Amino acid sequence: MNRAFQLCSIAILGALFGCGGARLSHKEIRQQIASLGTSTLVPSSVSVRRVVNQGGNLAIAETTVDLAVQFERDSAVSPWHISSIRLGDQNWVSVPELIAALSEAKKRETTTSLAKLVIGVGAYRQQTGSPPTARDIKGLADVLHPLYMKDLVIDDAWGRKIELEPAGNDLRFRSLGPDGQRGTPDDILSPP
Repeated sequence: MNRAFQLCSIAILGALFGCGGARLSHKEIRQQIASLGTSTLVPSSVSVRRVVNQGGNLAIAETTVDLAVQFERDSAVSPWHISSIRLGDQNWVSVPELIAALSEAKKRETTTSLAKLVIGVGAYRQQTGSPPTARDIKGLADVLHPLYMKDLVIDDAWGRKIELEPAGNDLRFRSLGPDGQRGTPDDILSPP
């Protein structure tokens, strides 16, 4: 399922990394997207709409990847629904399987972000002898970034602000998880 997530990420983001040469050709863009990660897309399934910015060491390409969508319905009178998708020339992936993979990837990304906050607070504590004081995640980010925490972390992978909670003489971080509801089983806490 990681493969399906990687392929969908390619289609959604259309971002390129590690492109060599003075100018970036459409052929090179298609080849690099087709071979990104463990993908085995054929380059012809990738279309380059345009290179929107190119100069120095950065190029941004707007691309599309062929996407086939399979619809089903339970009977001749019931409504149609999407049952699976196929990116480029890959195998069909069921929609529930795809959604589960995307959700799992967001959980991992959020867990990593929360761990970065914990490490940043630890570095601050080690340097100053006390935990940082802040009312919310933005205030904490102002204290920690960039001196104690390289990456700026404010939001979880669902685009919601990470919550800051006092935990004794320390801080705890909470993501509301996929459902966006506080106190439900899918909340992600760090430290637990």
